[in-house]
Amino acid sequence: MPITVSRVLPGSAADAAQIPTGAQITSINDIEIGDQIDFMLASTDDRLEISYTDASGTPQTATILRTFQQPIGLTIEPIKPRICPNRCIFCFVDQMPTGLRPSLYVKDDDYRLSFLFGNFITATNISTADLERIQRLGISPLYVSVHATDDAVRRRMLGNPAATPILPALKGLIRAGAKLHTQVVLCPGINDGKVLEQTISDLATLHPGVQTIAIVPVGLTRFREHLPPIKPVSPSYAGQVIEEMLPIQSYLAKRLGRQVLFLSDEFYLMSRVQLPEAREYGEFAQLENGVGIAASFLAELDEALDGLESENPLVGARATIVTGRLAAPILSRAVERVNQALGTEVSVLEVGNKFFGDSVTVAGLLVGQDIRRRVVAEGLGSNDLVLVPEVALEDEKTDRKGGSRRFLDGMTLKTLKQETGATIEAAPVQGLQFIRFLRRNLDANPTR
Repeated sequence: MPITVSRVLPGSAADAAQIPTGAQITSINDIEIGDQIDFMLASTDDRLEISYTDASGTPQTATILRTFQQPIGLTIEPIKPRICPNRCIFCFVDQMPTGLRPSLYVKDDDYRLSFLFGNFITATNISTADLERIQRLGISPLYVSVHATDDAVRRRMLGNPAATPILPALKGLIRAGAKLHTQVVLCPGINDGKVLEQTISDLATLHPGVQTIAIVPVGLTRFREHLPPIKPVSPSYAGQVIEEMLPIQSYLAKRLGRQVLFLSDEFYLMSRVQLPEAREYGEFAQLENGVGIAASFLAELDEALDGLESENPLVGARATIVTGRLAAPILSRAVERVNQALGTEVSVLEVGNKFFGDSVTVAGLLVGQDIRRRVVAEGLGSNDLVLVPEVALEDEKTDRKGGSRRFLDGMTLKTLKQETGATIEAAPVQGLQFIRFLRRNLDANPTR
C-alpha cells in the first residue's frame, strides 16, 4: 500500500521538486514504501528518486537533492493502527466517559507505533511476517506490556483467554533483533507478590534483549461501571512495593552490571519515599512511562539554575504553575529553588481531578474544566501568568500561541484563557527546557 502526502512544506526540497499534496508515494530509490517506517528508513540519502501517483492516478517521478540532514519537507498521513485484540481489565480507554474526541477511544496494539512513538504493545498479534520485517529493517527498540509471565494471570489481565504465551513472543522479538523495554501494570492482589517476583526473574533472564523492566501502578478513574473490580494502589501499598523491590533491584544490578528494574515515580511520590538519584535511572529509557521524570526534572533544573546564578535575577516577577496532586510537593521544592536563584515569586497551584476522579492525581491527566475551576477560585485573572503542564494537552504540531491544542475534556488552551482572563501558557516538563521557558515568559509577562 502506498502512503499519502498530507502536507508539503512551502520552500522545502519536496516543494521545489513539485510533489503535490495528496500524492501517493510508492517507492523511494526503488525501495517499496508501505508505511511511515519504510518512508523514514528509505529517505536518509541525499539523493532521493521518489515515485508516486498524482491525483489523476498518473505515475510520476521526482528527484530531490539535499544537503546532509536537510528535511525533505513532506508530512505523511499517519499509520492506520492495528486495533488491540484484548479487553484488559485496567484499560484506561474503557475508563473514560463518553463524548470525548474519537481519537481517544482508539485502542492501538501496533509494533510500528511502538517503534515510532514508544507506544506499548501486548505482542499478542505479532505474526511471522512481522518478525521477518522487524529483523529485515532493524526495527528496535519496542515497548511491550508484559504484566505477568504467568500465562493464566496474564490472560485474565488481558481479558483474552486466547492470548499467546508471552515468553515465546518476547524471545521471538529478541531473535529478530529487537531490544525490548517492558512494563508491568501492577494490580494489587492480581499480579503482585510471588507472581511479580517470577515475572521479574523471567524477564531478567532475557537480558540484554530485555533492556528494562518498569513497574507502574494501575490507574483507576471513576468511570468503571461494568468493569472487573480492581483494588487501587494506596500510599502504604506503594511503600511496601518499594521495600520489596529494593533488594531485587540491587541483586539484578550486580548480576547484570546495570540497573534494569525500575519503579515509576508514582510509587515514590504516593508513599512520600525519597526518589532515587537521577544517575540511578541510567539512560531514562522509560521516561514517557513516568519512570524517572521527577529525578530528571530536578537534576536538569539544578544544573540549569547553577549556570544562571550570576545573571540578573527577575526580581519580583510572578507566575503560577498548575500541577496535579501527585507532583505538587516535588514541584514546590523546585519552585523554591527557582525563586532563590532568580528572585522570582513563582507559586504552585495544586489542581484536583474532578473529571476522572480524585484517585487520578497525575498532571498529564488534568483537564481544562478542572484547571479553570481552580484558577478562578484562586482569584487569578488578567494580571496573572499561569503555566499549565504541556503533557496535559494533546500532542500535535499546532501553533501553541494559537491555543488550538486541547485538553482531554476537549477544552482548548484558547478557551481556557478566555474563560479565566489570565495569560495561560503550556510549559514543558523537562528541567532545562522549563527554566528557559520560564525565563522567556517572565521576561515577556513579568506581572510584578
